[in-house]
Amino acid sequence: MKPVARWFDPVFLARPTLMYPIWIFFLAGYWSGSRWRAVPSVTRTDAVLIGIGLTAVMGAAYILNQIRDIETDRINRKLFLLCDGHHGVRFAYQEAALLAFSGLFLGFTADLRAGTLLTVLFLLAGWFYNYPPARWKDRPIAGLLVNGSGGLLISAAGWIAAGGAGWIPLRSLAYFGGFAAVTFNTMLPDIEGDRAAGKSTFAVRYGLRTTVVWALVAITATTVLSFLFTEWILFYPGLAMIPFFAFALTRKEVGDVIRATKYSVLAMAVAVCVVFPWFLVPVFLVFFGSKWYYKQRFGMDYPNLKAK
Repeated sequence: MKPVARWFDPVFLARPTLMYPIWIFFLAGYWSGSRWRAVPSVTRTDAVLIGIGLTAVMGAAYILNQIRDIETDRINRKLFLLCDGHHGVRFAYQEAALLAFSGLFLGFTADLRAGTLLTVLFLLAGWFYNYPPARWKDRPIAGLLVNGSGGLLISAAGWIAAGGAGWIPLRSLAYFGGFAAVTFNTMLPDIEGDRAAGKSTFAVRYGLRTTVVWALVAITATTVLSFLFTEWILFYPGLAMIPFFAFALTRKEVGDVIRATKYSVLAMAVAVCVVFPWFLVPVFLVFFGSKWYYKQRFGMDYPNLKAK
C-alpha cells in the first residue's frame, strides 16, 4: 500500500509553504484597502474568490518554476517531487494549467481589475520569469524586478478585494521593497547550484556580501515607505527585522541570512494575525501539515525556523 503522504503530492507540488508571503501581502493589502474603501460593490464573497484565485495562480507559477529548475534542484537537493522523478513533467504541466485557468476564472468572476492583475502576475511570475526568450529568473536585475513587482501586485489585489479605489495604489510601493528584500536573501543558499547550472542570479553575479547589503537597503527602504504611507502592518515587522538583516551583513554567513528571511515572514505573519486572528488557522494548518508530509514522504524536518 502506498503511504498516505503520497496522496498529497499534488498539493505540495504547488508549494503551500511559499503561500505564507503571498497570503500575508494579500491580507496586508486588504487591511490597507479596507481603510480607504471606495468601491462598495466589491463584496466579501468577491474577496474570498480573489484570495483563492491568487493562491491558485501562484501555485501554478511555482510549479512552472520547478519544471524549469529540475537540474538545479537536483544539485541543491531540494523539491524532490520532480527532480527525483516522483512525478513527470507532463503531470506538472497539467496541474499548473488547471490551477492557472481556475485561478484566473475566479479572479475575473470577482472583479475585472483583480482578474487583470492576476493575469499580469501569472505572466510575470509564471511565464516570463521562467521561459525563454525572457527567462528573467536567470538575469540579476530582471529577476529582482519581477519578484518586487509580485509583492506590489499581490498587495494591490488585496487592496481591490477590500474595495479600494483604482488599480495599484502608490502605497503598494512599500510592498515592492518587502518582497525584494526577501528575494535577495533566498538566492544565497542556492548560489553553488545556480552557478553549476549556468544561471546568473544577482547572488551568483555579485556575491554574498553585495547581496546582503542590498537586502538590508531594501528592508530599510520598505520600513521608511511603510511609515510614510502609514502601512503599520508592514512598518512594525520591517522595523523589527532590520537588526537581523544588519547582523547577517556583519557575519556574512548564509545561516544568518536564512534566519533573517524566516523571521521576516514570521514577523509579518504575527502582524497580520493581530489584525486577522483567523489567519492563525491556515498558518498552523500549513506549518504542521507540511511538517507531517515532509517527514513521512522524505524523512525531512521541514519547515522549521533553523538557520539552515
